[in-house]
Amino acid sequence: MNIKSKKWLWTGIAAIVIALAVGLGIYFHNSSSQSAKPQRETHPSKITVKQFIKTIAPIAQKEQKKYHIPASIIIAQAGTESNWGRSKLAYKYNNLFGIKATSKKNRVRMYTKENINGKTVEVKQYFTVYDSWKASLKAHAELLAHGTKAKPNVFKDILNAKNYQEAAWALQKDGYATDPNYANELIYAIKKFNLDKYDK
Repeated sequence: MNIKSKKWLWTGIAAIVIALAVGLGIYFHNSSSQSAKPQRETHPSKITVKQFIKTIAPIAQKEQKKYHIPASIIIAQAGTESNWGRSKLAYKYNNLFGIKATSKKNRVRMYTKENINGKTVEVKQYFTVYDSWKASLKAHAELLAHGTKAKPNVFKDILNAKNYQEAAWALQKDGYATDPNYANELIYAIKKFNLDKYDK
C-alpha cells in the first residue's frame, strides 16, 4: 500500500470515528432531554401582593381570552386562596387554588380549612402539585370551563357572567367553595386591588 492510499484510509477511518462520536452525542443528548423531568418552580414565601398580581395577571388574561372567565376573578381566587402566593401550597407546590389531587402521582398531603355545617374545621387533604403557577392557573381555568367528569357543566354560570360581580356569585351558586362568604371576599379583593382593570 502506497503512502497516498494509507492517507486516504486514515482519512476515511477518522471520518467514521467523528460521525460515530457526533451520532452518540446526539443520542445521549436526546435521551437525557426526554428523560429529564421539568424542574418545579419555587417562589419566595414573602412575595408582596403587588408582585404576586404582576406575576400572574398576564397568565390570567390569556385564560380569560381562551375561556371568557374574567381575569379579575382568576387573580382574586388565586390570591385569596393562596394568601397572595404566600401559603406553602402555593410557593412550594405551585397550587394556587387548593385543587385536590385526583391521582396518587404529583400530590402532597396538607391541612386545609373547610366549612362543614357552618363550622370551620381543619382537615388533612391530598392536593395536586404543579410544576409552575402557569400550570396551576391553566388547570383552574379548565376546571371552570369543562367541569368534572361527573358534572361537566357544573360551573357553566360563570362562563355566561357579564361582569366580575356576576361571575363571583355564579361561583358561589355553583358550589365552587364551601365558604358562604366566598363571593363577597372575591368582590372585596377585586375592588381593593383594582383587579377589574385586567378584564379590559
